[in-house]
Amino acid sequence: MVVMLLALPALRADDKPADEKKPPTAKQQFDALVKDFNTKQQKIISEYQKLKGQEQQKKLQEYFALGGEFADKFLKIAEDNPKEAIATDALFWIVQNDRAGAARTKALKQINTLIAEMPLKDLSRRLKTTFGLGPDVLDAVFQRPQKETKSDEVGDLYGWIVQNGAYLPVGSKAIDVLVEQYPEHSAIEMACQVLGRGGVANAAETLQKILEKSTKPKVKAAATLALGQSLAAKVDTLGDKISEADKVADQAEHYFVKVVDDYGKDFPNLKSSAEKNLKSLRFFRVGKTAPDIAAGDLDKKDFKLSDYRGKVVLLDFWELVRPLPGHVPARAVAREEARRQAFRSGRRELG
Repeated sequence: MVVMLLALPALRADDKPADEKKPPTAKQQFDALVKDFNTKQQKIISEYQKLKGQEQQKKLQEYFALGGEFADKFLKIAEDNPKEAIATDALFWIVQNDRAGAARTKALKQINTLIAEMPLKDLSRRLKTTFGLGPDVLDAVFQRPQKETKSDEVGDLYGWIVQNGAYLPVGSKAIDVLVEQYPEHSAIEMACQVLGRGGVANAAETLQKILEKSTKPKVKAAATLALGQSLAAKVDTLGDKISEADKVADQAEHYFVKVVDDYGKDFPNLKSSAEKNLKSLRFFRVGKTAPDIAAGDLDKKDFKLSDYRGKVVLLDFWELVRPLPGHVPARAVAREEARRQAFRSGRRELG
């Protein structure tokens, strides 16, 4: 018995404690980091909503910098587990969330290699759930299809580029390729929406090509609506050239009426959009007399716009942007910047 008792400590020293935990797997480490990041991000958003002015802007910068604070940790997971799928997840996370850090530079180099070598279906599937990768990744994605035979997956890649970088040079190139080689691809409808919003060179000419090439009624309807929108946007750039503006406005109106008359029955959403654009074109464009409005000013005094007839009047329509979890600050800033851009470039003298 004494011998057995003397042997017990040695046995216990050799055995591992029953409650000793195994080290977390790479996937568990990744999930824990994502959870921690999301928690801190939500906290920043909550604090952002309660602040104003400069304090809010400081919180916004904190929001944008958060990804960089986590990037090195995600990069370590990728470097420690290079042959596991989680490494790819970590690299894509870095490029999405780190704006300009050293970790992003390292991850970007590996992602560009992955884009060039990854099976096309796998790449297409991953990109469908990925956004905000930046122009450097968009350029790499654009290069990939040029090595492949024509297929729906290739069309998907060009469509993804249009969705994520429509107003970048690579986005314009992707639209041109879609129109020339994939006129029936589902991404063409999205391209029509982009072209209709303006800001893309030769939008009207590209939309005319879509009308000529596509056989799908919905695509033709979308292209017709976008063509009207692109022409309507041009009207507002003509300033005091009233006769030229009227001519372009007539062309835009023709396309809006065509959407209502020829496609409205089958595509009510497009019809509704065309009708709204038509009303705006006929009554609210540059050169038209502004409709009278009645409201209260900042001093709570009632006024009518017609009270100021003959004077230069600036109307500033704004909305209170309430952030939505996960996307807010960026969206709020984008809207505010768009509003400022509109003010700088769209001042109107109302007669």
